[in-house]
Amino acid sequence: KKMKLNEFISLEAIYIDIDADSKKLVFKEIASIISKKSSLKPSLIIEKLNEREKLGSTGVGNGVAIPHTKIEGIKKTYVIFLKLKNAVDFSSSDKKEVDLVFPILTSEDSKSEHLLILSSISVFLKKKREVEKLRHLNSAEDILNLFSKY
Repeated sequence: KKMKLNEFISLEAIYIDIDADSKKLVFKEIASIISKKSSLKPSLIIEKLNEREKLGSTGVGNGVAIPHTKIEGIKKTYVIFLKLKNAVDFSSSDKKEVDLVFPILTSEDSKSEHLLILSSISVFLKKKREVEKLRHLNSAEDILNLFSKY
């Protein structure tokens, strides 16, 4: 089964014009957002994102990153979308700086959901024209509308 992006990214999970000028600050922003939606400590979220990043950059190319991690004891999967004001270095393999970020936090035991979400995002990212379109959308409503097509 293929999930559409709007099935796991809601209007409230879309953040535009995020002002962060490094990967570190992007992670801080993600941690701050998700800790408000959950009972997780920001420091734990940052630590887990960094742990995953040490295994290899989550920058997937074309200016996009999908930082993801599993955290013990969270009850549901959190997926948000950040559109950065300025692109930041994510050590992506294509050397392109990242301005579109799709963080995913799942519980330790959510194997299939995690993979479904990753594959849905990957399918969307293959559509270069749509990704370009996403870069030029400036309202959460317009972005959600685009996400509802894929």
